[in-house]
Amino acid sequence: MDALLEAGTVLLLDFDTNLPCEGAHHDRGLSGHVPEKPGAFMVISPCCGPKVVQCSPRVTAMRDAGVLYCGACEGEHLTSEYSFIPFGD
Repeated sequence: MDALLEAGTVLLLDFDTNLPCEGAHHDRGLSGHVPEKPGAFMVISPCCGPKVVQCSPRVTAMRDAGVLYCGACEGEHLTSEYSFIPFGD
């Protein structure tokens, strides 16, 4: 599910939309991650809520995976259960 956030809504959520992709600091690298791409989506998990900021190529890879492992609950969730919220300009 995608929803476009308006600038005013982003301010209310109190997070910085200029954050780098979470994969930029990931030791093992992440499938689809492109280091020079900025964070473009907030990923919201079905069990934990807002989790990470990811670049567009990484979000594409996550969606294509079909199932994602969640370190918080140590379980797997279908990607269709996640929300990928693009940052609005």
